[in-house]
Amino acid sequence: MNGNRNMVKAGLAVAGCVLLILAAVALRPLVGHGGSGSSAEPASGPPAGLEPVATPSVAAPVPRGGGSRRDDDVNGDGYADLVFAAPAIGVRSTDTGGEQSAYLGVVYGSARGLDPSTRTVIEPDDTRLPPYLAQGTLPTADLDGDGYADILAGGHVVWGGPAGPPDEAPAAELGGLPGDFDGDGRQDLAVTEAVGEKYAERYQLRVLYGPFTREGKPRRTGAARPSPVAEAGLGYEDADFSLTAGEADGDRSTDLVVTAHGDDEQEPAVLLRGGDGPGGFAARAPYLRTGSAVAFGDFDGDGKGDVAVGDNGTRNGEPGADAQDPAVHDTVTVYYGGSRPDKRLRPGATGDYVTEDLDDDGRDELLISFDGGARILHGSADGLTTDKSATVRRDGAGKEVPASERPAYFTAVRDFDRDGRAEVVFGWSPADEGGGSTGPSRWWVLEGGTDTVSAFTDARFFD
Repeated sequence: MNGNRNMVKAGLAVAGCVLLILAAVALRPLVGHGGSGSSAEPASGPPAGLEPVATPSVAAPVPRGGGSRRDDDVNGDGYADLVFAAPAIGVRSTDTGGEQSAYLGVVYGSARGLDPSTRTVIEPDDTRLPPYLAQGTLPTADLDGDGYADILAGGHVVWGGPAGPPDEAPAAELGGLPGDFDGDGRQDLAVTEAVGEKYAERYQLRVLYGPFTREGKPRRTGAARPSPVAEAGLGYEDADFSLTAGEADGDRSTDLVVTAHGDDEQEPAVLLRGGDGPGGFAARAPYLRTGSAVAFGDFDGDGKGDVAVGDNGTRNGEPGADAQDPAVHDTVTVYYGGSRPDKRLRPGATGDYVTEDLDDDGRDELLISFDGGARILHGSADGLTTDKSATVRRDGAGKEVPASERPAYFTAVRDFDRDGRAEVVFGWSPADEGGGSTGPSRWWVLEGGTDTVSAFTDARFFD
């Protein structure tokens, strides 16, 4: 599952305890009920306009935490934090020879939600960052077991600490997908490895078991396992694969969905359950279905994780590529961790998946992201449903920006104020073709997918 929950209140604390009033805007979250449609971007009313935004010019001290067990709490104060990479203001890609121009930002959670006055900004030329850092949300996990979540930034680990990432702690070169794959309570990393000669590689899976040293050395290195997709007899022997981690059966160990990489199409997915078999997982990897969008969640609230696999909308553009199998096209299938039978739905959207509990009912929602918005399917006692499904949208600029460049991007869903209801975060950056900045980025924080919105910009983050 991805993250946690809650709204940013209209008043955000500024350094010196001056309250900065953020603009609240009306955003129509409901665009019809049910989920029988099949368009990649559901029809809706006009997107909400660009509201005024403001950000403290002077950063307040980061609240010092004493350590927590959250995997998204960089300063260990018990609240989830927003961690992202965005274009550095005033730096164009042409100024850097096309090299990295993204900075790493942390905006810290609090009892009032996200507070942009408490933030950490690591600029592009900082040695803790890799030569190139892709823009977007960055994963976090407590890799060294010290109670402070660490940031996985493009093959580098930026270590967390009581006041956020410390300047004096050099990054380790380390990457992978975090999870507790052996159930010992410590975070591990699942990695894919290419073996063989160039242009004739095969790919294998390996787990690096934590805790890790600050130099990036794992406690132990697991045995390699050949591609689980190929093992399942589904072909793709020479293809790379992607990994999604989560809980599928209610035990202590993290499970994996492995999806083959193909020709930008919907590809087969298999489930690896954490265990003591080959490579640290059960010997058999059952086939789930074809579909390149994957997320774990507990949609029926029974305490056992479920898996959603569906159509993320990609097509290779070749003639007939849109003629997908009806069982795949515009559908999502939920595999329940308990005794409930699998269920196939038509959500009315295609895109990437993320899950969290938006309404504090103990059941996760499924959010399907697309350019400029997200479709929300609710959990219920009967599992995931299209009843009362909703669409939220954001646009990042006015008429001075071409319409194709205005859609905001889905950034995160987490409970930043710990009230049990996850906030949905959208972001927008005015960037040139090479990823350089042409102005400040903006973020919108929606309480539980409702019309309660707070907004902030990074216009003064570099003062």
